[in-house]
Amino acid sequence: MKIWERYKNYLLTGEWHIHTKYTDGKNSVLEICKKAVKVKIPLVAFTEHVRKQLTYDFSEFLNDIENAREQFPELIILSGIEAKVLPDGTLDVSKGIIKTVDYPIFAFHSFPEDRELYINCLKKVVRNRYVNTWAHPGLFLERTGFNIGSDTLRDIFHLMQKNHVLLEINKKYSLPSRNWINLASKVGVITVRGSDVHKVEDLEVEL
Repeated sequence: MKIWERYKNYLLTGEWHIHTKYTDGKNSVLEICKKAVKVKIPLVAFTEHVRKQLTYDFSEFLNDIENAREQFPELIILSGIEAKVLPDGTLDVSKGIIKTVDYPIFAFHSFPEDRELYINCLKKVVRNRYVNTWAHPGLFLERTGFNIGSDTLRDIFHLMQKNHVLLEINKKYSLPSRNWINLASKVGVITVRGSDVHKVEDLEVEL
């Protein structure tokens, strides 16, 4: 069972995509949790950016989450990562870290502008047993001007449904499109709220 299945009642009321000052966020774990409690968000998932070669102390990040759990017992707090997809369909994260956190998600960052490679890697990473969610889905396509047909997209969604991978509704980038959401729903893919929070002001009750 993936962690989101345990907390499926909070998929659209929790905040499942948060960055802190460990990478490109502005606030600490504790500051985010304090604001979440104030605005009555029931769950937060800290999905910090990672690489195989980290530039920060990941153990310290996890310790901050443990401390926050003690200080905010009324809040569900999940550890997580946002890992980028590599051109071989693997993720830029060590096995030790991806196996340790609660909620690993994946995204396409600085990926080669190759449509077929993108599709093949996407299908491969969806089969990764650790990943929970496709973050800001379609952003790579939007930036490159590539398009994938409905049949290919349906195949991808079928894989996601089979492997219990969520489709993120990303507020920051207004993705995915309504057509994608409708097709995903028909296939049985479940959506999750991911506002891509980078500062406390991004935390809101409404999706």
